Amino acid sequence: MNTNIALKEALDPLLPGRAAPVEYTGKSPEYIVWNHSMIPEVFAEGIPHAARYLVQVHYYLPNGKNPDPMKVRICQALMAADFTCPSIQDATEAEGQHYVFECEYLNAGPAYGED
Repeated sequence: MNTNIALKEALDPLLPGRAAPVEYTGKSPEYIVWNHSMIPEVFAEGIPHAARYLVQVHYYLPNGKNPDPMKVRICQALMAADFTCPSIQDATEAEGQHYVFECEYLNAGPAYGED
């Protein structure tokens, strides 16, 4: 499955309309965005037949709001969608809270042209 589609299907139900690839353009202070890099895998005759995606999911929310319930839900949603169990880094700044979830996704289809 296309990685962006898999991420959208996993994360959009958590914050409907506030989960997007790369950039959120809405006005809500609580939202999720993601980005990823692709590494070709499973070579045969010099051609990659799968791709491993290194994924970062960014959860933003206002200072003072408890992030813990959503952090658990994001981890559960990613793992249910066949992403690896994510690590979580706190990248909070004065402007608001920011949590980075890093995980991987294996796409067994063609390595190029899917995302």
